Parts: sequence; structure tokens; C-alpha cells
Amino acid sequence: MAESSVFSMNHQVNYYECDPSGHISLSTLIALIILASEKQNAELGVDEHTTLKMGGGWVIIDYEAHFNKEWPRESDVIQLQTQVLAYNKFFVVRQFMILNAAGEQIGEIKGLFVYMDLTKRRMAKIPTAIMAPYAEKSTIRLPKVARPDKVKLDDNWQSSQYQVRYFDIDYNGHVNNAKYFDWMLDTLDHEFLKNHQIVGLRMNYEHEVRPQTTVVSQSLGPQKSDQQIVTQHKIMVGNDECATATIKWK
Repeated sequence: MAESSVFSMNHQVNYYECDPSGHISLSTLIALIILASEKQNAELGVDEHTTLKMGGGWVIIDYEAHFNKEWPRESDVIQLQTQVLAYNKFFVVRQFMILNAAGEQIGEIKGLFVYMDLTKRRMAKIPTAIMAPYAEKSTIRLPKVARPDKVKLDDNWQSSQYQVRYFDIDYNGHVNNAKYFDWMLDTLDHEFLKNHQIVGLRMNYEHEVRPQTTVVSQSLGPQKSDQQIVTQHKIMVGNDECATATIKWK
């Protein structure tokens, strides 16, 4: 892929973007990679204002992430890189790279996005004008973005309940995708979170969480699997499974 198709954005981590462990929070990191993609769209003249005029917007379906170095701390300068790996009529796969000040890779995230008609609240064909600036050809087969484990709820799952607030909602009219991670991780033990770091993540968004609803965050674990520590997560609204995640820790 051509070098010009990669967009880079530097960011210095602020203290309020860190969790009690002293590292940048997962929800902040997700918000930053989405900001990088939005900045690339804006640079190419196809930002959210353009998509809104066309009646559409981007919605994330899946994330797959891998981290191989310590997460950034307060005052660390990181570089966030993003590029479109491939797209078809309805979907786009983006790659995100997180680098430290020495240019070493901290982590890699892939995201599967769908273009949605915001009036009908359903997926729609991506307008040609949206992807034209990327100078990439449409493809039939997209790179795979791995999904979470399929695990059934039982009495061993922990749960917490949350009311969706006005400030949880983004301009697409649904809960900001980074917010789900706060709900998911909040069910885990404080000391576990403070002393463990995420090394792998698979996340799937199944249904939108809408304003003024109540969500239940369910978690299972931590459990040891193949010499790794794994937690399983679900976000429920009533009987609807809105999001699931499998997270690996060290």
C-alpha cells in the first residue's frame, strides 16, 4: 500500500486520560484512534459533515487488537497511524498502529466499519464520493477481523447496571463506541485492573445502545486459558446482546 495512504497523528498523554494504574485508559485509546481516522477523512474532504449531508455515517462493528509493549503513561508522546486496508460496497477495514516516541510499535488495532443510513438506521451502500479520495479499489474479500469467543451467560458472571446518559451519545445518535469499554472493565476487580495490562482484544458490536436506556454489563473471569489470563464481556439491554468482547491480559 502506498505510503501516502497512511495518516499519522501525534498525541501527548494527559493525566486525565489515564486510569489508576497510571496508563492511558482503553476508552481513551479507542477514542484517539477514531479521532485519527476522522482527521484523515477531514484531510481528504470526506469528514463527518460530508457524510451527514449524504444522510449517512460510520458505525464500528468489530475491533481486533494486539499489544506487545507497555501501555503509554502520562506525558508520553505517542503516534497514532491509520490507513484503509480494504473496502467493499458496505464495509471498510481500517488498520491502526500505536507507536511510542522511539518509533516502536506498542500495539495494532483493526476495525471493521459499516456505512449506515442514519434516517433508516440500517446499513447502506457507501457513496462512491466517500471512498474516491482514498484511491483504493473496492474488493470482494475483506481482511478478517477476529470476533470474541461465544460464551453463554450463567450464574458465574458478574454484572453492573448503568443508565445511558445524554453525554454518552455521539453525533450519530447512539452510544459512543469507546464508552462500552468503560462499562465492560468496570465489572472487574479494582486490584486486578491496577496490576494487569491488556495484550489482546476482540470486540463485536451487535446492536446499537440508544439514549435513555439501561444497560447491564456482564463479565466472566479472569480465567487462565492457554497460559493467558482471559475475561469475557457482554453488554445487554433487556434480552438483547448489544456487544461482546474477549480480552487477554498479562
